[in-house]
Amino acid sequence: MAQDFSRRLAIVVRRDIESWQTTNTIAHIAGRLGHDIKEYLTGKIFTTKDGMSVPRNSQYPIIVFQTEGIEKLRVFLGEVRVAQLPHLAYIREMIDFEDDDQLQAALGQKNDAEVEYLGVGVFGDNDTLKKLTKKFSLWK
Repeated sequence: MAQDFSRRLAIVVRRDIESWQTTNTIAHIAGRLGHDIKEYLTGKIFTTKDGMSVPRNSQYPIIVFQTEGIEKLRVFLGEVRVAQLPHLAYIREMIDFEDDDQLQAALGQKNDAEVEYLGVGVFGDNDTLKKLTKKFSLWK
């Protein structure tokens, strides 16, 4: 299978959260979406000169963007939802609770406007994601 450059995974993360929360958010978003996208991996491996196998990385580029505060992230999530693209919105409760039942109990007490979003990952074609992410800068 040839590598496909027509689609990408874009992850937008708040700049105002702690660094460990940033890496946690990015890892969980990439892991979940990578799992959900059946053609995410090519299945091929790379091989060193001495015959050692190195599994290939993802089929698609993963681009991480930054945003200040939560409001632009909420707007982005709304646009992703309207576009009906595969996505994961990573929330504070996903860090605060280890138990899914506790997470659901806490989340069930809030309206969407009260949820603290830390990052949003989305998978789609390049043109669509370029339009959705043009207001964000690359993570530096």
